[in-house]
Amino acid sequence: MPRAVPRVARSSSLRTCVRMEPSTGVELVRVRGSMSGISETEQRAVTSVAGVRPPVGQERQRLRRSFVFGVANGGLLLLGDALIHPVLVLAVFVDRLTENRVLVGLVPALSVSLWFIPQALAAALVEGRSPQMPWAAWGGVVRALAIGLLAAFALAGLDDERLLVAFFLCYAAYNLAAGFAFVPLVELSARAIPADRRSFFFSQRNFWGALLALLAGLVVERALAGGESGFAFLFAAAFAALALAAYTTVWIAERPVPTQPRPLRAWLEDVPSVVARRSVRRFLVFRSFLALSTIADPFFIVYAQRHLGLSPDVAGLYLALSALARVATNPLWGWVVSRWGNRGLLQLTALLRLLMPLLVLALGTLSRWDRFIGAVGDTERFAFLVFAAVFLAYGAALSAQMLANFTAVLELARPAERPTLVGVTNSLLGIVALVPMLGGFVVDRLGFEAAFSLALFLSLLALATSGLLAAPRRVVR
Repeated sequence: MPRAVPRVARSSSLRTCVRMEPSTGVELVRVRGSMSGISETEQRAVTSVAGVRPPVGQERQRLRRSFVFGVANGGLLLLGDALIHPVLVLAVFVDRLTENRVLVGLVPALSVSLWFIPQALAAALVEGRSPQMPWAAWGGVVRALAIGLLAAFALAGLDDERLLVAFFLCYAAYNLAAGFAFVPLVELSARAIPADRRSFFFSQRNFWGALLALLAGLVVERALAGGESGFAFLFAAAFAALALAAYTTVWIAERPVPTQPRPLRAWLEDVPSVVARRSVRRFLVFRSFLALSTIADPFFIVYAQRHLGLSPDVAGLYLALSALARVATNPLWGWVVSRWGNRGLLQLTALLRLLMPLLVLALGTLSRWDRFIGAVGDTERFAFLVFAAVFLAYGAALSAQMLANFTAVLELARPAERPTLVGVTNSLLGIVALVPMLGGFVVDRLGFEAAFSLALFLSLLALATSGLLAAPRRVVR
């Protein structure tokens, strides 16, 4: 939607024209006429609305290229992540190598915490600097190489203990590189894509990534049906997708902006004032409880296979279902954001997270009721359907959270502090994200149902604190 154009003096011959670029969906503001009849302040106001001069010729091509390759980048990153999904693929992989449930819980803990934690450092290094593309591109290269090395180790025929050590080292490097690259990638996208089209841009990344993740689910199902060698194939396929994603980053053209690099000490001194804002504090409280509610995530599929007798390749089918839910709900979440803002979308995310442990606990209770077992007959098939609903909710929640996390943080941030706010909030949440490892202790000491009950309680807290989130900004029409 076009932004409101400031009122200017009647004596000027200035006119504005807004049109839609069909290939990218980007609105271009063209200013016609002379600014000689208006004040310098009004000239700056109009220039602020129009942004940089309207793209023509090669500039328009660069804008279109940035949009296309930016969407491709997001899709390929999500494809690579889906092929080595921490909850549905890697948790099963580690569960086959060890009986230690803490190590199983460590997999999604690393996938989130090591992705979040380096972002404060990345923000300190890249804020106010130009260009951002080298930081984002080299981070993508390192993350791809880490998974390529893991594929090589998996094909080398190492024993379980050595393969487990190699896995955690490579996976840690992968997530650290991915987390570091995230901040410059977001800033690169913000510089390449106009502000009024960023929600559309990120939703397109999410949509095409979900379609590719659906394909990844079918690949995972075939690969895991083939036995242990299937994991090495998945690692190699993820390496190929991530390498292509790193290549697409190079083709995103960032618009020049004034650079104001700051010393690390000055950046650290400004961090408390950014985090101290009420809207940021409340967002962190809510996101912390939402992150804590993932405590049982890696144990859903392990419980389904070990205690309910579901086959190993069912993980691929559940991955496809979760990807299908992401594709199907993506347009709905875009409508929710436009209607109720990011707060409404994050509240729906908390509801979906609440549904997951609730379904599993209900299944556990019903499976001990003789009359219910007699009525259902095939309890294994019923369990399969219940867990299908669990992972449909999981996919829908991921889709909503991915869209809301991008747009919510950018909405909270002032332009000059975008990297700082993104990096600091994510680094703080990275510490909280270690909670699935605690879930391993709970499972070992108290059992699976205790972990699911704790996840249900934490989801309720997340839902309760979502009411503290800032109301959506009023859009000028």
